[in-house]
Amino acid sequence: MLEELGDNSIETQRKWIKFLLERVGHNNLPRLLNYYKSISWISDPVADRLLELASVEKRYKGISWTLSAQEQRISRLYIEKLEGRTIEDSLLQVQIPGRAKPDGDKNIEIRPAKYMPPVEKKKMEFNIHRREVTISSLEKELDEKYTHIEKLNVGSITLRMNFLKAIRN
Repeated sequence: MLEELGDNSIETQRKWIKFLLERVGHNNLPRLLNYYKSISWISDPVADRLLELASVEKRYKGISWTLSAQEQRISRLYIEKLEGRTIEDSLLQVQIPGRAKPDGDKNIEIRPAKYMPPVEKKKMEFNIHRREVTISSLEKELDEKYTHIEKLNVGSITLRMNFLKAIRN
């Protein structure tokens, strides 16, 4: 078990955390690290340190916390290297790119605007109104639309009948 991370292995730590983030993303990293703790690959302090390192890395969003067999093997090799074993860097290279995607949304700072153009304000009010819509109000709106369509259909049938009568006379 990897009990602690030394300051002399910071480059290896950063490479490993980047490798993990590119595969599982920031959103799934805690679950993967909990798994590694449960199978006694790493300790709590190591997991905490890796989360700290992840917080300063480029943000990724993953779809799953699991790794392929090849990725697990490489992750295990990183752990062995951090434990002090000699591992060739060529063994830590992976041919398959990561599945996680860069997550740029986390770096956007949202600040209230001093002035909002009327068009933008109207769009925002419309979106807020649509979010407050309930199923019952949607059903009511749908019934109104069906009634309106039926009236249009009846009106078009009447027009056709009148047209046919006019043609016959």
